[in-house]
Amino acid sequence: MRKLLYYIAFLLLLSSCEYFQQAQPVDAVVIAGDAYLSQEDIENLLPEQYTKEDSTIIVSSYINNWATERLLMQNARKNISLSQQEQLDKLIEKYRFELYSQAYKQELTKQNLDTVIKLAAIENYFKQHQKDFKLNEDLVQFRYIQLDPLYTDVDMVDKLFNKGSIDAFKKLDSLSLGFKSHFLNDSIWVQKNIVFNRVTTITPSNEERYIKDNKYWKLEDSVGVYLVRFNNVLRRGDNAPLSYVKPTIKQVLLNRRKLNYIKKLEKDLLDDAIKSKKFQIKS
Repeated sequence: MRKLLYYIAFLLLLSSCEYFQQAQPVDAVVIAGDAYLSQEDIENLLPEQYTKEDSTIIVSSYINNWATERLLMQNARKNISLSQQEQLDKLIEKYRFELYSQAYKQELTKQNLDTVIKLAAIENYFKQHQKDFKLNEDLVQFRYIQLDPLYTDVDMVDKLFNKGSIDAFKKLDSLSLGFKSHFLNDSIWVQKNIVFNRVTTITPSNEERYIKDNKYWKLEDSVGVYLVRFNNVLRRGDNAPLSYVKPTIKQVLLNRRKLNYIKKLEKDLLDDAIKSKKFQIKS
């Protein structure tokens, strides 16, 4: 009888050991507490083409981070109170809902929202809010050409540059491969710092002399000859021109349209759920 009991106890012990061995996956190659990584998990980390050194760095870094996160999580579950764990789980669940909802709304917005903002809408918004668009930096409308000091026909280029006609600009464009640098689109507004970057003879210390409305300059230094003309200058605090703030206004109107679309989407969702009785409030 005693031998039989010993035999039964031995079988129970053996089966218990087998149970715990089976609980540990046979393909586990990295173990951190009750978490594990399989060989397949690790292989999926690696890019299609990699060297042995690359694989060692990638895998080692990932495994260390992975193990640290899992061990911290396991210790937290053991040492943080149940009430605090419940609060954290609620926050996690709330964040999960927000992620799914946001992804769904973004996808619907991407598929259905008209993103074309008409020029008339931009101009109308600008008229209504023009006082809100004040410059926080100086802007200029200017053109310039930088020539090598040894350029052979500076006078001809200078004449075309000052003429400023469409035909003159076409001619200059055909000659532009011989210029060190140039910018001829003087109808757009640019930040004043661009002048300093392109025309090195004009600096913050002498800008008051050169950067003025309707002024032309022929300047030279050791690296080149500069032909510069300023059409208009706007100072910090002036009203911003429509052409400069147009992208900002377009984004404002587009964001407003998105918000309106999402509000309507949420309202229609609730209305449909009420009609189909998927959403009910029982008294």
